[in-house]
Amino acid sequence: MKGSIRYYRDRDFKAEVDALFAQATAATRSGIWITYAIHDPTSPDHIGNRPEGLMRYVGQTKNFGKRVPKRMASAGRAVERPTDKIDGLLYDIMARGPVPRWSVLEEVGSAIESLVSETNWTIRLRAKGYPLVNQWTEHKLGTLEINRYDVDPKRLWQITTEDAIGSNIDLIIRDLSTGEEFVVDLSIYPPGTRLYKIRDHAKEAGRKARLIIR
Repeated sequence: MKGSIRYYRDRDFKAEVDALFAQATAATRSGIWITYAIHDPTSPDHIGNRPEGLMRYVGQTKNFGKRVPKRMASAGRAVERPTDKIDGLLYDIMARGPVPRWSVLEEVGSAIESLVSETNWTIRLRAKGYPLVNQWTEHKLGTLEINRYDVDPKRLWQITTEDAIGSNIDLIIRDLSTGEEFVVDLSIYPPGTRLYKIRDHAKEAGRKARLIIR
């Protein structure tokens, strides 16, 4: 776990972390998005009695096996970050001894479903009293569950062309001089191309881009 001296010096801690990474890799499947919770094992879950400890964060990912090590590594370097942010919180937990626990809350089949799942789990758990440190506006202020048409466009622009196709999202380009619009063929781009890259390129050419969720 890059960034953590303890990982290399504390044999028991390293064994726990390695076991966590192995579990995350085993849970990862192609084409499946995971909504997960991160638990503080130093705080008993007095709300849902989860054995992993109190839930403090909800996230989503297409590759759980990569997300867990990446998050743990960034947390290992978060010496001065506040504990109301996830990296600072995880650093604080590890500084007090144990390895943070992770659990799978839900599995879905597309990027947009995953964003909906993450938001709705955050809303549900906050309503139950879990002190989550999620920072997205819809996570902090939302009280009603959302559907695919309610997802913040700011988050959708971050997804890839491959994931937009899988989520049935169209990117529309409008020529401002003629008013003509056309649907972009996202399949011609490398699968990892972010939608905002196409949007920004269109803007430079005097065009405007928007997304349509089908």
